[in-house]
Amino acid sequence: MFGRVVAATVLAAGALVATASGASAAPASPVSTQGFGACMDYAVGEHDIEPWLAHDACDADSFEECYWILRHEYVPAVVAATACRIADR
Repeated sequence: MFGRVVAATVLAAGALVATASGASAAPASPVSTQGFGACMDYAVGEHDIEPWLAHDACDADSFEECYWILRHEYVPAVVAATACRIADR
């Protein structure tokens, strides 16, 4: 019985070390947050979104506001979400 408790404790400690070392890894999302200019470049330059629309969305106060500004104008969901993540919203 004692051996099983020790083995379980060692395994648990190993899991904690693995979790702690994984915490310093890069975020799972490949998109980096770069701000307003990068959001504009992505929206206008890569997806031909109207500059006035991209400006309004990239300058929004929250991710949700940014996202819905774009979605209300029929911008695809993936493009809207990516632009808003780039805008650091």
